[in-house]
Amino acid sequence: MIMARERVQSAGVFAALSALLTHVELPESAPLILDCGAGTGHYLHQLLDAHPDSRGIALDLSTAGLKRAARHPRALALAWDLWEPLPLLEDSVDLLIDVFAPRNVSEYARVLRPGGTAVVVTPRQGHLAELRETGLLGMQGEKLDQLLSQMAPGFGLPESTQRVVSAIPVETDLVADLVFMGPAGHHREHAELRAHAESGGVSHITVDLDVSLWRG
Repeated sequence: MIMARERVQSAGVFAALSALLTHVELPESAPLILDCGAGTGHYLHQLLDAHPDSRGIALDLSTAGLKRAARHPRALALAWDLWEPLPLLEDSVDLLIDVFAPRNVSEYARVLRPGGTAVVVTPRQGHLAELRETGLLGMQGEKLDQLLSQMAPGFGLPESTQRVVSAIPVETDLVADLVFMGPAGHHREHAELRAHAESGGVSHITVDLDVSLWRG
């Protein structure tokens, strides 16, 4: 599943999201970036490269993903349950990102410094709709409404919510990887997904996301 995620990210499926994240403003002096649910550290690495004075911490339960996250010389990768108190001091984080991960709002509010930025990415109803239509993925709920309700006690309303939408041409292997890298991958075989993708004739997928930003 981690290798499938790497292939999807290397193919540039989420390049528009990466570009948006790297343009988030950071302090000039040694900012600390926290990636909650970092996986392979793909987005964290791009942020660190875009901000040469920054340092980063990747939190995830997947040790296979964290081995990859730790490859960046300015990244610390920790195996951590996001529902537990985060292993950081109060008011210590300049930028916190959460891409499709669980959200421990009270802990996010505790570790984010005054004036810091929290960015949370959630899928819209149209995200990967082509894969749902072929039965490769299940249906999803209204993620933005859930997010705003969850974040309100610690952060109030977001300063901004920006939509990221793009149509990406895909081949059969990439379709299978997109399914295999997510929760559905726990219950499916890659070869089965590839055969299903081939018979479904999916030639492109829609990336459709909400990127919500809060200031601490």
